[in-house]
Amino acid sequence: MKSNMLIISIIVMFAVFGIISCDTVGGGSGSSSTNPIGGNPTPIGEVGNTFTVPAIPGTSDRSFRVVEQDGATSVIQFSATVTNPALLQVANYRQSFSVNGNEVSGSMKFRITSKGVQSFTSDGKPFTLVEYDAKKGDKYTLKRSGKPDLVRRVVHKSTDNDFYWGFMNIRTIQVEETGIASPGVSKIKYYFNHRFGLVGMDVFFEDGSEMLMWVYSDNDN
Repeated sequence: MKSNMLIISIIVMFAVFGIISCDTVGGGSGSSSTNPIGGNPTPIGEVGNTFTVPAIPGTSDRSFRVVEQDGATSVIQFSATVTNPALLQVANYRQSFSVNGNEVSGSMKFRITSKGVQSFTSDGKPFTLVEYDAKKGDKYTLKRSGKPDLVRRVVHKSTDNDFYWGFMNIRTIQVEETGIASPGVSKIKYYFNHRFGLVGMDVFFEDGSEMLMWVYSDNDN
């Protein structure tokens, strides 16, 4: 299972905004959560903003940067040097990845506003990750033909500063994602803050283990 954890770790790392890559989200057959969220564009989605994630074994020179912005829609470009052969093999099979020797790169599109964050499916639909005014129990569902529904559910909304991040405690909205088409992974939990955006991801594996990663954006909302 250790090798599977490394493989999934690199996939999650490349999807730094906590999102599964567009090719794995897939084209849905319809969803109640694929309407664009409102709000204004924020500095997190501005061209030039960069993100930092913890070190992942078998990788170096990781880079995550916003390279395009059109209104509230931003393109985040990622790259890394990957020395683990298993990770390179996985990257070669990902539609959103480009592999040149040990260099892996790609880009992903997100809608980032003062109201929340959405990823995009492979057929271009926005799919809600979080709404900052969400309540515990709110659910975002993506219907998929021939696959289980991809479900993102709000499982916690802080009333106190109960999440340790960046040498301080902050409030979070925690969104749990199930229906993931990645072998070995049972679910992913995303941690959002209305000011700092995505601040962490917790990957839960089928063997009962888990891996928490922090995410830091240079810009705030």
